[in-house]
Amino acid sequence: MAQEPLLPRDQWLASLPRSYTAAGTLLTDESGRVLVLKPNYRPGWQFAGGTVDRGEDAYECARRELLEETGLRIEPGRLLVVSWTHPSAELNHPAVHFIFDAGTVPVGTPIDLQEEELEEYRWVEPAEAMVLLGPARELRLRAALAAREDGEVRIVASTITGI
Repeated sequence: MAQEPLLPRDQWLASLPRSYTAAGTLLTDESGRVLVLKPNYRPGWQFAGGTVDRGEDAYECARRELLEETGLRIEPGRLLVVSWTHPSAELNHPAVHFIFDAGTVPVGTPIDLQEEELEEYRWVEPAEAMVLLGPARELRLRAALAAREDGEVRIVASTITGI
């Protein structure tokens, strides 16, 4: 059986799948409540986070988005979750989401909400956060909380989009 000739490098690179890349943070308060944000440009709730901009990596994105969306100048900690979302009817490319540990802040920590993109924030118990975040982000939250507990990074995959 004859082997297919290798494509020239530029054609090979063009043939590879592209993915959307986003990063967010798990931030809790001292009572164990999770910070969730309500965007004004789509239904549902989300973590503090967003899509990775050209020239930045996922960690830089998580730090930037946390500051922009909440006004909190927190250096995120370790990676908790890498989430792969397969292409679907809603999303024509795969998506990769990174969730970093933004730690714990005192109860009542003021949030300076980014009004251009967000309409509300809440500190909620993990069970309520899972309902507000919806199926794709619930999977990431469960994994992030488990990773925070035992120190093991979680890798999760789904066909349910969160973008």
